[in-house]
Amino acid sequence: MARSRGGVVIGLGNVPWCDAAAGRTSGKGRSLAMRIAVFDGWSGVAGDMWVGALLDAGVPMAPLEAAVASLGLPGVSIRAEKVLRGGLSGTHFTVDCGKKAPEGQFTPQPVASRGVLRGSVMAGHTHRGLREIEAIVQRAKLPPVVADQCLQVYRAIGEVEAAAHGCSLDAVHFHEVGAEDTIVDVVCACLGTHLLGVERIHANGIVVGSGTVRAAHGILPVPAPATIALLRGIPVRQGGLDGERTTPTGAALLRTLVHEFDSVVAFAAEAIGYGAGTRDDAGVPNLLRLTVGTSAAAAGELVELQCQLDTATGEQVGWLLDELLRQGAVDAFAVPVTMKKGRPGLLITVLCDDARAAPITNLLLEESSSFGVRRHRVARTVLERWQETRDTTFGHVVFKVARLPSGALAVRPEDDEVRRLCRERGLGRAEVLRHLLG
Repeated sequence: MARSRGGVVIGLGNVPWCDAAAGRTSGKGRSLAMRIAVFDGWSGVAGDMWVGALLDAGVPMAPLEAAVASLGLPGVSIRAEKVLRGGLSGTHFTVDCGKKAPEGQFTPQPVASRGVLRGSVMAGHTHRGLREIEAIVQRAKLPPVVADQCLQVYRAIGEVEAAAHGCSLDAVHFHEVGAEDTIVDVVCACLGTHLLGVERIHANGIVVGSGTVRAAHGILPVPAPATIALLRGIPVRQGGLDGERTTPTGAALLRTLVHEFDSVVAFAAEAIGYGAGTRDDAGVPNLLRLTVGTSAAAAGELVELQCQLDTATGEQVGWLLDELLRQGAVDAFAVPVTMKKGRPGLLITVLCDDARAAPITNLLLEESSSFGVRRHRVARTVLERWQETRDTTFGHVVFKVARLPSGALAVRPEDDEVRRLCRERGLGRAEVLRHLLG
C-alpha cells in the first residue's frame, strides 16, 4: 500500500514525511527501511477518532479542507480542536453540517443493574444509496487511490448491510453512515492516511464495547450487526467498556486500510497522535493512538513460506510461481516430494520480505489448493551485487555483477538479455554466451 507522491517532501509538524520508497536502500547488505503506521484502539475506533489521530500526528488540515470543499455538500465544513480525554490531550475532529452529532455519539443511560445502555442519536439523517455516495466521492478532487479506498469502505459497509437485510447491494440505503458527516469522515480518513506516506499499517487491541446502542433500526447489541460483520477475521476485544466503541465506519476503515492486526513489530517512532472521541470517560481515555515511524528489517533476513500440493495441475503451478514473483516474492520454486499415501506432490517454497508475507500467504491459500501455509524467518548471506551495461560485439548488453568474498568479481549477462540476443541474432544460447564471455 505504498503511497507514492513522486518523492515530494511535505512537512507534518516537526517530522518530514516523504515518499515511502525514498527511505529504502538499494540493498547491498544494508537495511531496508519501511515507513509504517500503528493504530492502538484501546477505546475503540470511529471515523472522527481516526481523522483526529492523523491531525494530531501532524497531517495538515488544508488538504482535507480542500477535499471536503470539492465534495459539493452545501454548508459542510470541518474543524479540529485540542481536548482532554481522561486527562490526556488529543485532537477532536468535527464535521459541521447542522444535521447530526458525530457518528457513534449517544448518551449512555444504564438500565437497572444489567449494564444495558440506551443511545439517543440525533434525527435528521439523509438516507443515501451506494450509487449516490459513489457519485459524491467521484466528483471530489482526490488522488485516484484515495477515491478508490473511499469507495472500498462504502462497498464493504454496503455488502454487510445487504447480507443482514437479505437484499441486493443496490437496494441498500445507508442511514447514519450515509449522512454528510460520515462521508466526510471517510474521505478525510482515507486522504489523511494517504498523506502519511506509509507502506504498511498495523492495528492493535481493537475494543468494540458492550451493551446496546440505538440506531435507525432500533436498539442493537454492541457491536452492531454491521460492525461485527465488518470485523470478521479481525481480532477484537469485547466487554469491559460500556457502549459502542468501534463504529461501522471505524470497522470499515480497519478492514480497508490496515494490513496486519495484533502483530509484533519493531520500529522507531517519529510522530505520535491521539484522536479523541466525543465522550469523556474518567476511567479509560477515549482516544485512538497513531504512531508513525520506521521499521528496519535486515537485508539478510527473509520470510520463508511453504505449502505442499498434491491436487494442483502443472498449469496451475506454473501460473502460481509466475504470479508469486509478480507480486513481489524474492524467489519462488517447486520441488517434487512424496506425500502421505504415497502420493507424488510438490513442495512450494516462497521467499519474501515482511511487507509481502501477508498478501503472498493469502495468494497461496486462494490459488494453490493447499489448506495451510507454514511460515518462518530465515537468514541469508548476500553478495554485494549490481548491474552494469557493457559494450559487446552485440552492442550494449546488461550484465549482472557480484563481488565474491575474495574481492574478485563474478560477471554474467542477464538472462533476459541472452534471450533477446538469441531472438534478434538467430543464434543458439551457447553461441551468444561465447561471444559475450569469450
